Amino acid sequence: MQKAKWVILFAVVLVLGLALNSALQSGKEEFEQSILESARNLVNEQNLFDKNILSHQIGMEIKRNEFPKTYQFVVEGDSISTKVQYSIEDSSQEYMNKLMGQYRPDYGAFVAVDATSGKILSMVSYSKLKPEIDNLALRATFPAASIFKVVTASAAIDLNKAEPDTVVPFNGAYHTLYKKNVHETKTNRWTRYMTLKDAFARSVNVFFGKLGLFYVGPEELNAYAEKFLFNRPIESDIPVQTGIAKIVADDPWSVVTAASGFTRENTMSPLQGAMIAAAVANDGVMMEPFLIDSLEDQKGDMLYKSEPRTLSVVMQPESAKELRELFRQTVRVGTSRKSFRKTIRRQLFDDIEFGGKTGSLTGNSPEGKCDWFVGYGRYRDQRIAVAALTVNEKKWKVKSSTLANLYLTRHFRELKEQGKLAQLFDKQ
Repeated sequence: MQKAKWVILFAVVLVLGLALNSALQSGKEEFEQSILESARNLVNEQNLFDKNILSHQIGMEIKRNEFPKTYQFVVEGDSISTKVQYSIEDSSQEYMNKLMGQYRPDYGAFVAVDATSGKILSMVSYSKLKPEIDNLALRATFPAASIFKVVTASAAIDLNKAEPDTVVPFNGAYHTLYKKNVHETKTNRWTRYMTLKDAFARSVNVFFGKLGLFYVGPEELNAYAEKFLFNRPIESDIPVQTGIAKIVADDPWSVVTAASGFTRENTMSPLQGAMIAAAVANDGVMMEPFLIDSLEDQKGDMLYKSEPRTLSVVMQPESAKELRELFRQTVRVGTSRKSFRKTIRRQLFDDIEFGGKTGSLTGNSPEGKCDWFVGYGRYRDQRIAVAALTVNEKKWKVKSSTLANLYLTRHFRELKEQGKLAQLFDKQ
């Protein structure tokens, strides 16, 4: 930071020197104009609007679920009026807002990102009970639930502790979790045998409890949780709350509950959920999310332009490929098969890869049953990741997997239609 300041100071001195020389040749009026023009160019080159400034200033508006088209920034004591261009696709944002208003969950949030760049394509926050509530997409107060199974599976695969077809014996029901079933190593006539990809698709708690405790271990589980941005700030141009993963090395049960997602202590935001799916879709690389595409001054000169930036290398590309096999199993025969059944069967989507993971658990802030879906669609060079969350106190209004499916099918249908139009124009 200190070195950067010296570089800027040197540039300012150089600019002033050149401008002064110009003044001796052209007079006072041209001197003043030269100073103003040089200062403007210097601001553009140094890109004073870094993501910290964006997050702490206009980010507060976005946190209140507002998206101002103009904003007055304060940079180094100077007030700068800007026009704001967001990365959001207006038609997609309108569509998802309409869906939330149509289904009316007690609370709902949806995020879609371009997994290859980190660009946020849609960010919707909705509440029937508290319309003025802050942006739910940025709040990490929701239990991560079985979405955390993605972390456990990633660690097991990337560390070569398991493969999609690895079989783990277990006793007990799919969605309960008892200590005796986790610690019991003897098999009996009630013992079940299931592969990792099938246990992931059906979200079997005891399977993942055993996988986390006996295959991965607390240290590695913690390490991969951090790679997926639990327990560390998410760098972005908007203020995102930090997701929490509590895994205590000398407490085996904390490892079991975390690995299976059967705990309220592990929490995350919908934006983080979309980033988790994005890392899987993008061959193990997580890009820094951004919402502000560009800033211009009142003359139309560019003051800030976003650039893609790698945030975390979560796993090897080969591991991500194997993990996507688990994600595909979920939408084909697992917990989100009903939402994606018609989509997968449609000929239009034969060449599109869909995958996802569901999760559900009762939360306290806000109160109600949290229903998660994080997933992706891959088509040619497109990698679109999504996270959908609904929270309902009593009655279900819509499954999160349904919201995600509606967004993805709309996005890729329009993409294909645009491709057909482009082909027609090329032929003409």
